[in-house]
Amino acid sequence: MSAVRSFARVVRYRECIALLVSRTLKVRYRRSVLGFAWTLVYPLLAMSVLSLVFSNVFVNVQHYPLYVIVGVLGWSFFSLSCVQAMDALLSGGSILKKVRVPGAVFPLAAVGANFVNYLLALAVLVFASAACGVLPGLHPLWLMTGAVSLFAFTLGLALALAALNIFFHDIRYLFETLLLVWFYATPIVYPVAVVPPHVSALLRINPFHWFLELLRAALWSGQEPAAGATVLAPLIGLGVFGLGWLVFNRLERRFYLYL
Repeated sequence: MSAVRSFARVVRYRECIALLVSRTLKVRYRRSVLGFAWTLVYPLLAMSVLSLVFSNVFVNVQHYPLYVIVGVLGWSFFSLSCVQAMDALLSGGSILKKVRVPGAVFPLAAVGANFVNYLLALAVLVFASAACGVLPGLHPLWLMTGAVSLFAFTLGLALALAALNIFFHDIRYLFETLLLVWFYATPIVYPVAVVPPHVSALLRINPFHWFLELLRAALWSGQEPAAGATVLAPLIGLGVFGLGWLVFNRLERRFYLYL
């Protein structure tokens, strides 16, 4: 089946995907007193710890806690979505053997549920920052471009990882190890200005850097994002999504032999 026909088939199952997203969110917060608030616990805790440790180091970074939490929220969405997408496809194996449903609905639902949480967390962040008087100015276009580009990038990578993980279960452990290195190679905790000139060129090949440029321009600095960010971020997001979809579509026909 061609990638285009496969995509059109998945679109026809959009109600199924929406149902899975809804079920995932309901199960996640079932019998939970705090409910959605748990989504903010980790980012807020990480922001508090990182701010306590590094605020005296990066004293020139205005509103440093806000700088950190914008990065942590985006990173949490990305990393959790990819890992949970791999688990979702594996756990959906029993359904795929019995029902003719596109395998992509399971990683799509995992990423979609996390994206809903991410958007809600961003909304809370915007209102909380405005209430504290530390929001430099919201730029909806940059925010929308950054969030949608990050979603496309995450979904594409999640699809590829989920498909490869069916055949090689080591993929998940390798990716989790890579995440640790990737986190520190991305200016989430530290500002771009402290990166040595001979190393700063590496940031240009780090896709997450371009998403953060747009998100922080919208939610933290209020200044024009780095040159090319408004073009590169969408291109990277769409490119990785397209590649991830091709990989998933190519491998999907062999899932039934390994599930």
